[in-house]
Amino acid sequence: MAKANGDGQTISGYFRKVFQENPKLLHGRSNQELLQRWLKDHPGEKEVPQKVRANLSNIKSVLRKEARRKGGRPKAAAAAPQPPAPRAGQPAPGQAATNTGAPPPLEQLEEQIDECLSLAKSLGRERLSHVISMLRHARNLVVWEQGR
Repeated sequence: MAKANGDGQTISGYFRKVFQENPKLLHGRSNQELLQRWLKDHPGEKEVPQKVRANLSNIKSVLRKEARRKGGRPKAAAAAPQPPAPRAGQPAPGQAATNTGAPPPLEQLEEQIDECLSLAKSLGRERLSHVISMLRHARNLVVWEQGR
């Protein structure tokens, strides 16, 4: 069961509300805007705790997975997309991508880790609790890397 902070709201509840207010943040690559908003909304904090960062990664992954099940991004998020900066192994702006229509490699990795996580849970949460924990950690790292 998730614990609520001093104002009665969980960390994931806070981020769900933020993503509901501004869906484009869910599909953005950077988490910086989200972390700055969290700091602004929590004036007693000097820096974002690791627990909040991990929770952000988890909830972002869960909401992205739910969006994939529902048939993709909301229409509002598709308006005026910002081109991401090229990364190693990706074509520069103006160059043709090799796999048009396919999700980016890190998103594919996130989806596959989610599938492994679901399978591990179905095989037995108690018996595979350590594996489930490691898969969650791996998924969090991939989501975090997508947000860089």
